Amino acid sequence: MKPTNLALVLAAFAPFCLSAAEITFTPFEHPQGNSENRTGMWLRPNLGKPEEVLPLKTRLWATRESVTGGVALKCVFEKGAVGLLTFEKDNYPPSAGLTFYAKASKPLKLLVNKTVTVEAGTEWKKIDVPWEKLNTTREKPTVPWQFFLKVISPLDERTTLLIDRLGVEAPEFDPNPKIEPQSGPDATFSSKDMLYGAENLAKTLEKLKAKQPFKVIAFGDSITAGAQMTRGSWDIKPADGVQFLYFSHFARLLEQKFGYTGIKPMQFGHGGWTAEAAMKVIDAEVIANCEAGDLVILEFGGNDMSWNKASPDEWKKRMKVLIAKVKTKTDQILLYGPGGGSDIFKLKDDVTRVLKELVEEEKLAAADLNKLFLYRGEPYAWALLANEYHPDFMGHITIGEMLAPILTGEHKNYPE
Repeated sequence: MKPTNLALVLAAFAPFCLSAAEITFTPFEHPQGNSENRTGMWLRPNLGKPEEVLPLKTRLWATRESVTGGVALKCVFEKGAVGLLTFEKDNYPPSAGLTFYAKASKPLKLLVNKTVTVEAGTEWKKIDVPWEKLNTTREKPTVPWQFFLKVISPLDERTTLLIDRLGVEAPEFDPNPKIEPQSGPDATFSSKDMLYGAENLAKTLEKLKAKQPFKVIAFGDSITAGAQMTRGSWDIKPADGVQFLYFSHFARLLEQKFGYTGIKPMQFGHGGWTAEAAMKVIDAEVIANCEAGDLVILEFGGNDMSWNKASPDEWKKRMKVLIAKVKTKTDQILLYGPGGGSDIFKLKDDVTRVLKELVEEEKLAAADLNKLFLYRGEPYAWALLANEYHPDFMGHITIGEMLAPILTGEHKNYPE
């Protein structure tokens, strides 16, 4: 029996239908997540040279405006921004090549891995970059260790770029992807909802109003030490980057608000340390440098409640010991409540409770960073972080901006 014309047509198209059905998307992988569930962590901005960092010209956050109903990355470039996003990745599975979706506030040309120029428009567009164009093979993609995405169109005005579904496709690119854009404004978060006990910094506020000098002494773990701060911005040496960490920018913003110089930030950070371990050096580092009226920031807890497995109430007891020691010199104390890390996020309610208890019992101030990171839920929590626990320069600067209102009184919304 001879096949019908319809059967012949179906037979001819069968291989193509099979190929399309087998196309798979693999998102960019990060050691602590991927580009689908840790939006923001997988692309960090290059802020340029130290003299180019401030005022901050590149901001990233996770946005609901996505192409597949998930969480995309929103990049806002101010005039003169470097326009460069990077990610450390040099191992890719056999595949057709790199793929992502892009949408911009105006037509933009983008350079992928310093080799291939692509275009983003004002509507969502799928961009495919075959490995062959990047001078490598599908069977064994070999490219430089750093993924590189740069806006090469002039950034002569405020420009927005959205990136979603960054990864690879195999065995071929999907020529007819299902696009279900989600849009609408992103919720914002006010600094007033994360700052407690501003009234307990009344002495510091009086110093500011009188334009008197004092020190901001930051005593903490790897966040205060600046771990991962240079990620993406490799042209900035760590010694030159301390000026952009949260406590330094906090001090800078206070000087700007009150119109004088003389607020000296001091850094004492120890990677991996708990509040209990900090007692070994608090005399030499904090007490020896502190005078009455100085402001001490205590940033411990992330290690206590993660690898050290302390409960929030055990962390509270440890903090009370540190606080008592600091009070032998000054009662102007700001607690930097831990934020970042899924294990800390799971304890968010107890962390908030402990911070509020310490504010009430010890008459100090506190910043609840979990509130900032989690105000829209964990899928949106990672855009200020270079890895699960540590902010990069952009994250530190943003955190400094959210801390400053406890003394300036001018509350800030995130994202602005």
